[in-house]
Amino acid sequence: MKESLGQYISKLMVRDHYNQSTLARELGVSRQMLSNIVLDRREVSLPLSLKIESLFSLPEGCVLKMQDEYKVQQYKKQLRDELFEKLLRAHAFWSYEVKGSNFPDEILIEKVFVHLDIDDILKLFELFPKNYVQKVWRERLAVQGEYFFDLNVMIALVFFHIKKPEAYIRRQESLHFKKLTRYA
Repeated sequence: MKESLGQYISKLMVRDHYNQSTLARELGVSRQMLSNIVLDRREVSLPLSLKIESLFSLPEGCVLKMQDEYKVQQYKKQLRDELFEKLLRAHAFWSYEVKGSNFPDEILIEKVFVHLDIDDILKLFELFPKNYVQKVWRERLAVQGEYFFDLNVMIALVFFHIKKPEAYIRRQESLHFKKLTRYA
């Protein structure tokens, strides 16, 4: 995971030999406010980000960009952990599969489609690009034949707007079978 803005500012302070009091004075903020920023308890405002960038000779906009990227990472981690916990409660895993919430994305996507509800499935589209979710569904679920056929028809219609889902799924099964027999 990328470092937070607070961690980055701490490194800049060490690099340029600032303590919090001196840096706070230079930036025109209280030491308490700077401490909260360094501890990632407070966000940086636009005017303050411009002062930080000027003082440390950073590219324009990098402070706010770093802050936003870190927030996105934190949100996605929270979302992934939430889905993982719901999957655990739904008994979606074999014991050998579970090694914490950092298991492969493909397994997370497959398990969410099979074991959780539509609201949770929609969260997959916040975590991953739609074309990746569709690729995983096509390669891992749509090829499983009759067992998941009705589920796959619903997924094809609702999430990927496939016009003739039954034909599409049969075609995916056929392509998958041909690929398997080619290597046999």
